[in-house]
Amino acid sequence: MLRFLAGAIAGALAVWMWGDDLHGYLAEKTRDVRTRTADQIQALATAAEQIESTIRPADGNHPVGPAAR
Repeated sequence: MLRFLAGAIAGALAVWMWGDDLHGYLAEKTRDVRTRTADQIQALATAAEQIESTIRPADGNHPVGPAAR
């Protein structure tokens, strides 16, 4: 238990002393990943909109459904 507390205190001191440096480092290293993720989310949203417009046209004509039968 004493080792755990010593580790927690050491970790807290490291974050307190070098927290800004760590934050800057992580922001720099993860920028590309965050950009690629945002691009993929946008592509999925666009694909979902295209699928939705194909399934449910804006004019209200539904090619599939009870009225088409």
